[in-house]
Amino acid sequence: MSHEPGATEACGPGEGPDPRQTVEQLKAEGGRHFRSGNLEEALACYASALQNLERSGLADLTLQSTLSSNQALCYLKLSRFQEAEESASAALAADASNSKAVYRRGLSRLNLGDPRGAVEDLQKALRLEPQNAEVRQKLSEAKQQAEEAPIPESEMAVASGATSALGKDGGLYSEKLDLNEGRLAQSFKEQRDWVNTIDNWMEIKDISFVDEEDKNVVSVYMSLPGLHEIAANKVCVWLTATTLEVRVVELRGANWCYVAQELWGQIDPQQSTWKVRRDKLSIKLQKRASARSWDRWEKIRRI
Repeated sequence: MSHEPGATEACGPGEGPDPRQTVEQLKAEGGRHFRSGNLEEALACYASALQNLERSGLADLTLQSTLSSNQALCYLKLSRFQEAEESASAALAADASNSKAVYRRGLSRLNLGDPRGAVEDLQKALRLEPQNAEVRQKLSEAKQQAEEAPIPESEMAVASGATSALGKDGGLYSEKLDLNEGRLAQSFKEQRDWVNTIDNWMEIKDISFVDEEDKNVVSVYMSLPGLHEIAANKVCVWLTATTLEVRVVELRGANWCYVAQELWGQIDPQQSTWKVRRDKLSIKLQKRASARSWDRWEKIRRI
């Protein structure tokens, strides 16, 4: 992944007759300063470019995202990781598909001691640039750090409260943290054993599938009113190449499940992700290249 912002020329407050030309000149000057190692000057140029872009009223979200992403890179070089994360987030707010911005936010979070947040970003960066060896390496580092990271006391308290309510001794996180929210769901034995103590399940029936061919992904949406209000550890999603299992514990007095033991096409569980949204569960099933036809997801078979 190239680290260098775009190229350039002379800078200045920008007096060109065309507002876009002024912004492009400032962006180019920022690139020149960056390559010369003058990072503070580069930051000043990018900030001025963003200000001019806002004042001009030009609705160019791609340019706005690029400028903020360039700021994030400068902050990373200066080891100002909090500001780098904020700039990268601003870039993604303007353009969620900016692969450099999501990668830079992942690096920022890794350096800020948030390996789980870094895993989420770096997984997305890898999906956007699947052949990028640098992203893959950083993702591996983030995953290792996430595995070794101590469990926050707040999460331990939530887990302990949830398991006590279910009559189970010990904490859900007593052996290993579950990294599923927004990332690959991990089928840890303790979590599975905990779920297996429950026998009164209601089937999730309000489900829709969207085949996003341009992203090589099948999106699954499960409507579950109030889902966003419960503790994260009460939502379990397990995936294999041919199966999908969802378990939601104690949602408004009921336990919910969806079990598909034979998906219509094969998925890549390492690249598939899920996230709790307001009143629903959103799952992104990454298609496996060798899978058969993907035109019949509405006929998904459940056993």
